[in-house]
Amino acid sequence: MKKTAQQYSQASGPVINIHVDTRILTFVLNNSITVYPVAIGKPSTPTPPGNWKVVFKSVDPGGPFGVRWMRLSVPWGSFGIHGTNNPKSIGKAVSHGCIRLYNEDVIVVYSKTPIGTPVNIDGVVRKIRTLKLGSKGDDVSQVQQLLSDLGYYTASIDSYFGFLTRQAVIHFKKDQGMKVNGLVGKNTLKALQIAHDLAFS
Repeated sequence: MKKTAQQYSQASGPVINIHVDTRILTFVLNNSITVYPVAIGKPSTPTPPGNWKVVFKSVDPGGPFGVRWMRLSVPWGSFGIHGTNNPKSIGKAVSHGCIRLYNEDVIVVYSKTPIGTPVNIDGVVRKIRTLKLGSKGDDVSQVQQLLSDLGYYTASIDSYFGFLTRQAVIHFKKDQGMKVNGLVGKNTLKALQIAHDLAFS
């Protein structure tokens, strides 16, 4: 029997995960997860991937930073999670590398995020294609790794969407209450990332 995501979770404090490709922030605390849409950096000024921490917090920084600002421990430049005075930008790759939230969302996240909170950033700005039987590429490897970590896929990570990958996708989507098919598009990738964050954050 596969473990549930809750059985995997280890962290005692909050953990923030940012997925640049699907443009979501997940906030994990006490075996629960909340998902927020975000704006991220442009390809020319990307949001920095890596494992960082919140090192500074500020209320009402104003202007493009909206109502809250949380600086990250990135050693080059000034990168942070903040609100916005341009809510239409949420969901897009438009910033100079910072992560933007709706002001109402950043207020909630800020209130639950102490200094030192881990912030894990992964992915790059890319067009998310629909993966199916016969697909090949790094995006297939990403899906296989997520499925493997969650216990759905036990074959090799080979960048090829074969029958075993398809079967693992079907089982995952069935467990998630999603439309059961062997396809992986943006919504399925988000679901995999969210399940993984809850399981391992």
